[in-house]
Amino acid sequence: MNDCKTGLSSEESDNSKENFVNIYNKMFKELADRDIESITNNANGKLVDDKRIKISFFEKELIADLGKEKIYYLKNKKEDEKKYIDIYSSSLILHYLLNADGTPLAASWISYRELPGGLFYWQTIPKVLEPLVKEYESDGEGFLKKTLEIGGKRYDQFKFAAIIHPFKMFPVLMVLDEKSTEFEANIRVLFDGSTPHYLKTDVVKLIVIYIVKKLCSK
Repeated sequence: MNDCKTGLSSEESDNSKENFVNIYNKMFKELADRDIESITNNANGKLVDDKRIKISFFEKELIADLGKEKIYYLKNKKEDEKKYIDIYSSSLILHYLLNADGTPLAASWISYRELPGGLFYWQTIPKVLEPLVKEYESDGEGFLKKTLEIGGKRYDQFKFAAIIHPFKMFPVLMVLDEKSTEFEANIRVLFDGSTPHYLKTDVVKLIVIYIVKKLCSK
């Protein structure tokens, strides 16, 4: 029987999930073998103790516990009230912690095609952004309001634009051009020039997908 959402058979879907979990566990083990202070400094995080790193993810303070291989935030800031985040969100954070090398932000914007290997895959990005374009094609103010809800900040060089920080050292600029009598609506997504020092290009696309889902959610 096929999986309606993925087009995979049940067995293929189970194998895919198993591979994902294996990669997830492997990333935690790789981090545990590294110097935790270097990891923390490179990612612009805060060291909690010799096993835990405090990291910002969409402006929410989370704790990556390399010993217990879990990522969580504290409800009401109480250590005994932990809320563990989902494995997909956790995997994005692990990718960031593994790849961050502490390079300063470039303060210049580049497109996906300018990322290493991005020229080959950049044509897939408009499809990723399509739900967002449809959602806000005539609602620039609604688009800005939603970006602020996930920790974004308005970018005044364009009418409808915001900078979103999935991570402190990974800003994403999103620019909406509303639909007009002459042109269809469009959204551009740009990244800081330092991006290759923090995430691999394929993971950058996963972050964009993640942002789109957050901005389209009610």
